[in-house]
Amino acid sequence: METFNIELFEGHPIIESGNDRILVDTGSPSTIHITESIEFCGRTYSVSTSLMGFTPQSVSGLLGTEITTLMGADILIDFGILFNYQARRIEFYTNDIRLDGNEIGIRNFMGIPIVEASIDGQMVNCFLDTGARLSYLPGEITSGYPRLGVEEDFFPVLGKFETDCFGIETRIDGRPFMVRYGNLPAILQMTLMLGGAQGVIGYDFFNSFEIALDLAKNRLSFR
Repeated sequence: METFNIELFEGHPIIESGNDRILVDTGSPSTIHITESIEFCGRTYSVSTSLMGFTPQSVSGLLGTEITTLMGADILIDFGILFNYQARRIEFYTNDIRLDGNEIGIRNFMGIPIVEASIDGQMVNCFLDTGARLSYLPGEITSGYPRLGVEEDFFPVLGKFETDCFGIETRIDGRPFMVRYGNLPAILQMTLMLGGAQGVIGYDFFNSFEIALDLAKNRLSFR
């Protein structure tokens, strides 16, 4: 097991390993790094320096802080990962990991975890994305809620955009928590649907619970 302190930069979990500054992103199927190999937790991985034209340098510009690495599911799947945002800590395990609390099975699309959430009385499949400081739902779900304001966000493929935001109580396995949702641009919402999801749940879930995630076994537990 290796433990890293988290810097939550505007809701994005960033850790430091050696000389690397890593954005831990369960919403990305692939890792990009400043070189074609990375050492992490005693292992060496061959990785790409870009994804659909985006590099760690260009993602750094969108984030507003420098990273060397966006770490995606291709590496994260090798570990059981314990997220504790309140303690500002992430632990990576090479053996079995689970928490005493709620435990659910999850699905994945290209390694990106998908959870079933109860939102506005309906069950919604959502990507679970540590790289998302805002969560997202289609407009037909958020339209019945008062608007909280407008926020700017970004997705690497699209760049920066603005969205209206809505506060909606959400439940996963019966456990309630409040989530700040936006609406994705149409092209990104269509991409979600191709992956079998309608929404994205990010920072608010991880900030509300201690979470153990095992992508290889499609298992999540939280308390």
